[in-house]
Amino acid sequence: MENPYFDPNYQPYSRPVLVGISILFIITPIVAVGLRFYSRSLVGGRLAVDDWITLPAMIICIGLAVNQLVATSLGGLGTHQMLVDGQLAHTHQLLVYEQTKYTFHVLGTVGLGVIKLSVLFFYRRIFAIRAFRIVNNVFIGLTVAWTVAITFALAFQCYPVYYVWALFESEYPDHCVEVTSLYIAVAVSDMVLDILIFLLPLPHLYSLQMPLGRKLAVGAIFLLGSIVVACGITRVIIFDWVIAFMAVDPEAWVMDTTWYSSGVLFWHITENVVGLLGCCLPTYRPLVVKFLPKIKLSTGGRSHMTPLDNSASNGRGPSNKHGAHQPPFHGAAYRKQHDDDQWPLACASHRKPLPSSTRVVGVAGSDDEYALDLLPRDRIMVRREFQAETSMRRDRNERKE
Repeated sequence: MENPYFDPNYQPYSRPVLVGISILFIITPIVAVGLRFYSRSLVGGRLAVDDWITLPAMIICIGLAVNQLVATSLGGLGTHQMLVDGQLAHTHQLLVYEQTKYTFHVLGTVGLGVIKLSVLFFYRRIFAIRAFRIVNNVFIGLTVAWTVAITFALAFQCYPVYYVWALFESEYPDHCVEVTSLYIAVAVSDMVLDILIFLLPLPHLYSLQMPLGRKLAVGAIFLLGSIVVACGITRVIIFDWVIAFMAVDPEAWVMDTTWYSSGVLFWHITENVVGLLGCCLPTYRPLVVKFLPKIKLSTGGRSHMTPLDNSASNGRGPSNKHGAHQPPFHGAAYRKQHDDDQWPLACASHRKPLPSSTRVVGVAGSDDEYALDLLPRDRIMVRREFQAETSMRRDRNERKE
């Protein structure tokens, strides 16, 4: 694809676009996280680390959106840079731009790290397999190390730090690291880590004992979060275009940096907001079940979901139509080892499928025993088995004994 930055009229990130997107990006994180917590409350699910960690991610996304509003309204982002008598000068507009650009990189990197951790802790909640958890823990450690290292590298790219906004970019080489290489390294490593994280559960999903259609449906839920990978790839492409343009015409870049850099900063905040939305999407199934009950969300199977009767809802446990209480499936000790989200896939991961007589007691309106987030703590699995033998067979067995 031809580099559009060589066209002096190329500017898809104009001031009205940036302002409108900033307002949207203030609203979107609040709605995404709010729906996540509301979805948990619908099924009485226990809030865990992956839920709570979205709160700081939401605050970071809102901060980035406000920062973009400041950069656009006061720093000239998306417009031609203010000059003095046609010459580059330390104007107030350029000062605000440099300060907001610094905030974009540092705060945005922290936000990406927090969102990655939310996804990894979500995996940890639903997959109980020991081997998977070991690999998941490795990725958690890798993500923490990446976030800390990159944040410090960006925060102290110049020494003293205020040189980031006190100097022109052409003066950086004497006091700062090579920022162009640093920025592209951050973008590429972020993209690679995102790809690895969102591919992490796929081999385990392949081994689950469930119909192929249901496997594909569950896999699609996880891959909803991979939309952030597309944003990361786009950011790398934009970086490549900008670097190529800077190499050919560095003077034009320095004289009009507020015009040419808007795309890079725009996709940085977009990756944060889309990433937060992507990590919340897999938790919305209870919302769909509640508000769209007529939509069939699974592809069949031998077990099905039925609503609890009144005795189950008041804590006495489920009972059959004759009033007799049914014995728990797997026992209370096993149930306590797995939280509400973890139970379905932990059960599905057994090599031996559930027997055809198994009946899952769950939430009304759903027929998927492996559904995420749909088994509250006051539900239990019950198994009903019936065995009958004729009197002739019983007499034969007694004679053998």
